[in-house]
Amino acid sequence: MVDILVGNKNTIEIDILCQELANDKSYKINNVSTGIDAVNMYWKLNPDIFVLDNSISDICIENIIDKLSCSPVEQKKANTILTLPKNYSIELHNVTKLNRIIYKPILHNELINTIQLMSTDFNTPDLEIGEVDWILQSLNFNCMSTGYRYMKDAITYCYYRPDELELLNNVLQYLAYKYNVPESRVRDTIKNCIRPFNNTNEYNCPQDLLKVLYNRGYKLSPKDFLERIVLYLIREKKKGRLF
Repeated sequence: MVDILVGNKNTIEIDILCQELANDKSYKINNVSTGIDAVNMYWKLNPDIFVLDNSISDICIENIIDKLSCSPVEQKKANTILTLPKNYSIELHNVTKLNRIIYKPILHNELINTIQLMSTDFNTPDLEIGEVDWILQSLNFNCMSTGYRYMKDAITYCYYRPDELELLNNVLQYLAYKYNVPESRVRDTIKNCIRPFNNTNEYNCPQDLLKVLYNRGYKLSPKDFLERIVLYLIREKKKGRLF
C-alpha cells in the first residue's frame, strides 16, 4: 500500500487524480486543504509520496518544503511533487525533499505516471508477521513481559513514522494512550525490559544487527536502542531502493 498525501484546495485536475488513485487498491489517499494541515498531517502519517499544489494559501509552498526538510530522516527522502502554474516564481532554500515539478495544465496521466514511478522507491515495505518478535527474542528480550509488548509496539510505530524517533516522549505518550496506563509506567517498564539485552554479550541475531547495536561496551538507553533497531529495519527492508 502506497500512502499519498495531497495538499490541494479546489483544484479540479488534482481532485480528478485523487478519484482515479482512490479506485486503485494499491494507493491510500489523504487530502488536506491548508498548509498547516499539510505539515501536521505529513508528520502524523509519514506518507510515501506528497503531492503539493500552490493553491494552498495560508503557508507558501516554499515554507512547507523547508519545514519538512528540517528532519535528518526526511532530508534523505525526495518524495515531494509540486504542481504549479507555468508562470509561478518559486524560491526554494532547501530542495532535498523535492522530486519533481509538474506544471499546469497537467498533461493526461502525467501526474499519475510520475506517482507510479516513485512508488517503487518510496513505498514503505510492510513488516512481516513475527519479524519484530524474532529480532527482540534474538536479543534476549523476555517475550512474556509487559515491557516486551511496549517495545514491540514502539518499534512498529516508529518504523512507519520515523520522525517520531526524535522525541521519545511522543512514543511514550502513544503507548500510554494505547494501553491506558500512566506514561511514567511505560517509561519504567521499557527501561526494565531492556536490561537483559544490556547485561549480556551473547545474542542470536545477525552480525549486521550486532554492528548497528554496538556501543563501545556502553549500555544503550531505550531511545538509542529503539532508534538503531528502527533504522536497521528501514535499511534492511529497503535494500537496493532509495531511503
